[in-house]
Amino acid sequence: MAQLTINVGSNANDGTGDDLRTAMQKVNTNFTELYTASPLTSSISIEGNEISSNVSNANLKLTAAGTGAIEFEGIQIRDNHIEAIRSNDNLILSASGTGDIIVGAVRVHGTTISSDDSSKITFAEAVDITGTLTVPTVDTNVLRSTDSSAIQLEDSLNISGNLFVNGSITTNGGGLVTLTNSQISDGTAITTASTIANLDTFTAATYRSAKYEVSIADSTNSRYALHTVVVTHDGTNAYINDTVVSSTGSSMATFTADISAGSVRVRIVPISSDSTTYKFVRIAINV
Repeated sequence: MAQLTINVGSNANDGTGDDLRTAMQKVNTNFTELYTASPLTSSISIEGNEISSNVSNANLKLTAAGTGAIEFEGIQIRDNHIEAIRSNDNLILSASGTGDIIVGAVRVHGTTISSDDSSKITFAEAVDITGTLTVPTVDTNVLRSTDSSAIQLEDSLNISGNLFVNGSITTNGGGLVTLTNSQISDGTAITTASTIANLDTFTAATYRSAKYEVSIADSTNSRYALHTVVVTHDGTNAYINDTVVSSTGSSMATFTADISAGSVRVRIVPISSDSTTYKFVRIAINV
């Protein structure tokens, strides 16, 4: 309905305007239209300092026009952005009492960040930490310095699994020896027949010589031995020497060496087909 305007005449009391009844009818009609269409009675209510929706489970929306923003004291909301409007001002989110701030599935409580759905928190990009990072468990397969400097471990390091070192290990206290031209490793082989088998192999292009300390155990026959085996090669042929200390006074296996497909093979022929275990430590010297 269009607004009804009271005709007040041309001059005071000239009799050309609306009579009192007609004027009040227009007033009532206008107010009826206003109250019927007003959002304050149909969709939202304002009581004291509270604005609420009168529609069950409905959102309360404030919408700016065009590129405008909705402004509150100190902040403004523009589309999906919440911004501080005072120069160099902080934007502070604070929960009440012991409550938390929850963003998506991330929960923030004081200085603690945790997952709200018990899943892991993923940082998809690099993270730079300028202070101290304290973690009870590190679950990763790579620890790397970003500036090529050494990673410092100032306390004891307990390793329950295997430690594989591709480069060298250097200590200031002299507890470890730095190996730059050799490699130390160990291994195990088991035979159940008296036919030839490989004890170990190494790459001929990488290592020139190797020394093995081989502990042999034949528990079935209570026979034990320690063999010292040295191997070298010229790229075509391999050469080997074996010395032994044995509980029986004789060798428990015959050791040979050859080169096959670029690898030096240290081979054994057991004296028995009973199960025999060979545990060895190898020192390999670079070419």
